[in-house]
Amino acid sequence: MLDLEQLLSDLRDLEHELNSIGVEAVLDERDDGMPEFHFGEFGGGLSWWVNKGFYLTIWAGNLSDVYDTNIFCEFRHELMRRLADQYEGKAQDTRDGWRRLCGDDTPMPANLAKKADEYERAAERLHDAIRDDGVPVFIDNFADFKLLRQHDPRDLLTDAAGDRLRGMGLVERRYYVDQVFDELTDEGRAAVEYTARTMGISLK
Repeated sequence: MLDLEQLLSDLRDLEHELNSIGVEAVLDERDDGMPEFHFGEFGGGLSWWVNKGFYLTIWAGNLSDVYDTNIFCEFRHELMRRLADQYEGKAQDTRDGWRRLCGDDTPMPANLAKKADEYERAAERLHDAIRDDGVPVFIDNFADFKLLRQHDPRDLLTDAAGDRLRGMGLVERRYYVDQVFDELTDEGRAAVEYTARTMGISLK
């Protein structure tokens, strides 16, 4: 069970960290007295689950894609990862919108280019803030997740996906007598478990 006093202190620290990154985050209080973040299309709050203690919750604008955890470092990581995705999407939408309107040959106005760059820099700062925080890798490519989830320890990954997953440290090339195979690393197994839990996918 999370300690409420420590949790509130951690949430205030996160509020300050996000604002220092350039993400305008406000830690507010709901009608029921529980703390809640406000920024962009995302929110994050505290819920009380009977017999389970306090759970941290992240939701998108229409309350879809809800994520619950009682581990603060995971809440921080997942919140920042989702915010980074949102800022990257805004940067891409800004550039794509201009191209649709005026084509590739017309340079973007300085104010729009600056706005797109600001979105990208915010996303980079968010990614940097969670790069080495000890939370397992979230596998955002579902094909990669499916490949790792169904991976047979005796299989050899020889295509580009194998190179990418080895480069991420999720699988490791092993040699045994006359056999060569790719095995999930501890980081790979943790990533599969974390991604499944985050996405609400059963591994059974």
